[in-house]
Amino acid sequence: MKRGDGKWEEVSGLFHELTELSETDRKARLQEIAQKNPALYDQLTDLLEADLDSHPIFKAGTGSVFSILENDHELINESIGPFQLKELVGQGAMGTVFKGIRVDGQFDQVVAIKLMKPLMINPAYRSFFDRERQILAKLNHPNIARLYDGGFTEDERPFFTMEWVSGNNLLDYCRIHNHGLIERLKLFWQVCQAVQYAHQSMIAHLDIKPQNIIVNQDGQVKLLDFGVSQMLEEGNEQEGSFTLAYASPEQIERDHPNTVSDIYSLGVVLFELLCGYHPFKKYFEDPTALKEAVLEGNMASFRLLPEFGSVAFADDLSLICMKAMEKYPDDRYASVDELVRDLENFEQTYPILAHPEDWTYRAKKYIRRNRTILAVVNSAAILLVALGLFYTFQLREQRNIALAEAKRANQITNLITDVFSSADPNIGGADTITAVQLLDQGLVNLEKNLGDDPALYSDMLMRLGPVYLALGQYEKGKQTIDEAYEINLKLPKVSPETLARNEILISSTFFMYGVLDSSQYFSEKAIKRLSDVGIKDGEVLSGAFLELGSTYYDMANYLQADSALSIGFQLSKQAHPSPNIEQATFLHMKGATARKLDRLDSAKKYLTESLEMKRQLFDEPHLEIAYAYNFFGSFYQDIGDYEQALDYVKKSLEQRQAILGDYHVEIVASLGNMGRTYIGLDKPEEAVPYYQSAISIIDSIFGTSHYYYGALKGSLGNAYYAAGDLKNAREVFEISLKVFDELLSERDPRKASPRINLGKIAMDENRYEDAKRFFQESLKIRQDLLPEGHIQIAQSQQALGGCLLAMGDFSTAIDFLEDALVTFQADSDSNSEEISKVNSQLAQAYLQIGNQEKATYYEQLITARE
Repeated sequence: MKRGDGKWEEVSGLFHELTELSETDRKARLQEIAQKNPALYDQLTDLLEADLDSHPIFKAGTGSVFSILENDHELINESIGPFQLKELVGQGAMGTVFKGIRVDGQFDQVVAIKLMKPLMINPAYRSFFDRERQILAKLNHPNIARLYDGGFTEDERPFFTMEWVSGNNLLDYCRIHNHGLIERLKLFWQVCQAVQYAHQSMIAHLDIKPQNIIVNQDGQVKLLDFGVSQMLEEGNEQEGSFTLAYASPEQIERDHPNTVSDIYSLGVVLFELLCGYHPFKKYFEDPTALKEAVLEGNMASFRLLPEFGSVAFADDLSLICMKAMEKYPDDRYASVDELVRDLENFEQTYPILAHPEDWTYRAKKYIRRNRTILAVVNSAAILLVALGLFYTFQLREQRNIALAEAKRANQITNLITDVFSSADPNIGGADTITAVQLLDQGLVNLEKNLGDDPALYSDMLMRLGPVYLALGQYEKGKQTIDEAYEINLKLPKVSPETLARNEILISSTFFMYGVLDSSQYFSEKAIKRLSDVGIKDGEVLSGAFLELGSTYYDMANYLQADSALSIGFQLSKQAHPSPNIEQATFLHMKGATARKLDRLDSAKKYLTESLEMKRQLFDEPHLEIAYAYNFFGSFYQDIGDYEQALDYVKKSLEQRQAILGDYHVEIVASLGNMGRTYIGLDKPEEAVPYYQSAISIIDSIFGTSHYYYGALKGSLGNAYYAAGDLKNAREVFEISLKVFDELLSERDPRKASPRINLGKIAMDENRYEDAKRFFQESLKIRQDLLPEGHIQIAQSQQALGGCLLAMGDFSTAIDFLEDALVTFQADSDSNSEEISKVNSQLAQAYLQIGNQEKATYYEQLITARE
């Protein structure tokens, strides 16, 4: 394909000029342009029509419109790959959509071809396109338009081919077919199924609106344009990547939108679908006023379309929309499933979650739901008889359940008595017995006494497994939990909750062994198992999200962790009264994740709430409180208060040693934190023995093939390096590199760290070629895996620039150093030391190439910062 003849500067300038004119003046100016340059006139009228067709509030941003450099109408009948462009069906801020047909003769196929704007306008669009393809490729659902292929045209315009979807958008379809309330809700449920599917893959759409929801002639919904969505692990969305009229408050404020943002957009769509008007329609003429209205919740009153007639409990639908559209994400539905369940409850005349607790409301719902039966039972006597019979059968059923549970309890009591008898010298003949020996004896008794009851046997194994893990008997705990799973999978009648609980335990064991991909697999499997049978709340589901969030955290996928933990925390609050240890753990993990995302105020808030809840639950010393103390130590390290950090970490280590002894993974955590604190206090020699002790414990528990082993070797290397012991530092950094390369996935940015460290040592030893290689490898890893502008990318750029400066490659060094400086200056308060160092390096580099003016400029910057 060939580009159009339009010149960007001329088109852009004239478009700006025309949009500022009155209607009369605009027409006159267009006539003037048409006489001089008909082709330019055609381009401008196309732009103006597109601008009018898409109301200002529906645009990604006024700047996006100017990315049209050519008239894509001219591309009709051109070819892209095996497809011929037959019809232009739509244009947007990012590109043009064509209907295409396959013309290579292999088979007949009609597709939608999305052709992005030329990359020469904005090179960042290439990364946007690559991300869009990756996102779409992961989505395979009947209510989501499928991605077939993608690539770049010969003139570097990205494109992809998608499933051709014909039909009308959701609102038009319902209007054309004169759909009633229930028919509209059924279509909306299809939308929710598509969104929920994407959310299970931790993909948010972030631009849900009626125009992206197409209904075909068979009444099947197709959700389009996941191209503006964001994977949760990538923190920064494109500017203008959402539609203002359907955007959540956090999208407008750029405050880390995620899957709960989609729930807000679904609420807006549902409101418009049921009322026939947009909740913020009166603000459409003023985008600024619209933003303020969304942020303040100043929406129109909810009134169902009059053609629905009289609708029982219509207020429920209003409450559902309002809950979905709550300003704060934590106040909305925790998941799409919750929203759907409330709609189902409305249809079936059950109480909804969004309605305040009210016994009269529930009574009215009951009467409405059972009005036919109650009409028949129309006398008090008959009603009493009916109720008497009902409760008779209910009590009989409850009695049978109680008897079964009593029998089960007696069996468990007998087993526990047998186990603890082993500790009685008069019976067991022993002076002392350890907790592990006690558990081992318990396993023997379990197998002996419960051979004829595999369900109870597996239940007890699932109870003993975590106890083994807590006592540091990781292999025994894993074997016990795995054995329970084998039994449960073979049982003829086993509940989904039991299997899910077992899968959560398996996930936990893999987590402890550092096999994070397997940990993720089993926690996600537990969530899917529960979801497949309609279980959308409860302590088992919240536990699965806690395990998944913790795994994402250790995988350094912090945005995914934040989403999983937020969902799980809401479920936990519904399942348990407060204070509760699971909620305290959720709060702790949310604080830990916020710390990794540099949201330090939120981190401190969550960590403090977690510690206070644990103090309500436990007396000191206690492992949970020790865990909180240790993490507070890490928090104060982050903000540079190492004296305060040392106080917390010491208390943590003392409590853990008092409870666990010396050989336990939690002791390792405190020892490692002691080492980091002493390095922060400029006492690296005192850090070395703490790291050595921690490594010895990890080696004895897990061996050398564990992430913690590699990480601790790296930490020990930092202590040696800070103490000036380059030989020992290099040896342990090399071990850390080997472990990381063997254990971490190709998409784990932590593999860059040992390379940076080895590069620093090579620099100190004047091995510049080795240093250059290490720094280049670290930069490639970080640029491939981290978002543009990430501080770690800048650190690698600075390291490589400094190396090239030492090697005499001054011009290339300047390129890397100036790129690093741009990132450091984005947060100048946090990076003042780095900025001063880069300024000094740039001054030196410019001096070497004879540019005294630039050298003086950077020297003055250094002086100004002092």
